[in-house]
Amino acid sequence: MKIVKCNTQAELDAALKDPNIYPELVGNEWFDVSGLAQVTAYDSVQVRASDSAQVTAYGSAQVRASDSAQVTASGSAQVRASDSAQVTASGSAQVWAYGSAQVRASDSAQVTASKHVAVTKHGKKTRVKGGVQIDFKNPQNLDEWFDEYELKAKSGIVILYKAVGSDFRSERGGDYTPGTTPESDSWSTKEECGHGLHFCGTPYHALGISPNAKRFVGCPVRVDSIAHWPDGDYPQKVKAPRVVKPGCFEVDLDGNPIGGSK
Repeated sequence: MKIVKCNTQAELDAALKDPNIYPELVGNEWFDVSGLAQVTAYDSVQVRASDSAQVTAYGSAQVRASDSAQVTASGSAQVRASDSAQVTASGSAQVWAYGSAQVRASDSAQVTASKHVAVTKHGKKTRVKGGVQIDFKNPQNLDEWFDEYELKAKSGIVILYKAVGSDFRSERGGDYTPGTTPESDSWSTKEECGHGLHFCGTPYHALGISPNAKRFVGCPVRVDSIAHWPDGDYPQKVKAPRVVKPGCFEVDLDGNPIGGSK
């Protein structure tokens, strides 16, 4: 599928006519997204999503969702949701939810909800005001963590995910270029952060850890090498000493390999 950047509503409308194009909204304009459209919003874009539209929002994007729209928000994105809209928020995203909307919040997301909104909280840093609050219990062992993210190991190897920059480097400078097998030079299981390579169970959760990421990679890791902190500050991630062959490969936000890179 070809990714096309859209700066105006006219460009978006044209892109949505081609089923082989995935639109990325950029700039600071208002966009209307409806029907079965799927888009990603960056920068300071503002989006009105309705019907069954699906929007993934990064950076400082703002989304107003109604009907049965679905929104995934990270970074400093802001979402106002009503009707039966569904929102998944991570990073420092802010959500205002009304009606029968549903919100799933993690990391440092902040949610303000009216009394009938169901809000599921993942993590100690999530802040929720109002709504019907549900505290999610973190998986207490690696098997439960695998079940939570629907991960399946094969021959002792599992695919985990990393959010990286456009050059395939992590925020700390690690190189995850497709085909490489990066390895930690200071592996230790004594601490949750540092001293290892850090991964999440989905690209989306990896984005919550690194909200400025531009790309995602799948990484084969030996199951018996993984360290897990169920009650740590970042229960959505694990760490391992290395990536094993055949090495990293680029994926989209849903974990699908891009361009036959796997």
